[in-house]
Amino acid sequence: MSVRAMRTDRLGRELNPLVCEARTLASALSEECDWFTGVPDSVLCKVVPLVEPYAAAPSENHALGLAFGARLGGKRPCLLIQNSGLGLLGDALLGLCHLYGVGVLLVVAWRGELAWEEPQHLRWGAITPELLRVYGVETFDLETEGLDAVRKAAREAFEDGRTACVLVRRGNVDE
Repeated sequence: MSVRAMRTDRLGRELNPLVCEARTLASALSEECDWFTGVPDSVLCKVVPLVEPYAAAPSENHALGLAFGARLGGKRPCLLIQNSGLGLLGDALLGLCHLYGVGVLLVVAWRGELAWEEPQHLRWGAITPELLRVYGVETFDLETEGLDAVRKAAREAFEDGRTACVLVRRGNVDE
């Protein structure tokens, strides 16, 4: 009987399974989206430089406002954020995207899911799936669905006009 070794980072901390490299995720996103914005995050730090055009935003609600405008201009926008930004995103999400039936694609780094992560992330980690459900955002998990999560979320956002999310767990892409 073989025992699978636990995947760890350079500090020996447990990580979720690697699903793909950042360049592979960036390529899949670029096939579905043609405009990117967001707020930097360590989980997605290698993805952001590989997508373009990319407009950095000072906060998640501003990023969503930019993406909403891009969508009205005919673009297929993608927001790259961490889950703690979902709090700021709520008003813009409900007051713009849901109200007007305009979908955007969210890629959300699920921080605080692993016990060793920073204390400020742990509570966000616990409530992320439920918060997305309350916001009415269809969620696709990169870990369980692979790159199909990107395609499904894009279809939901750009064909059905409903904001959708790809959840990326710490370790699912190389950081």
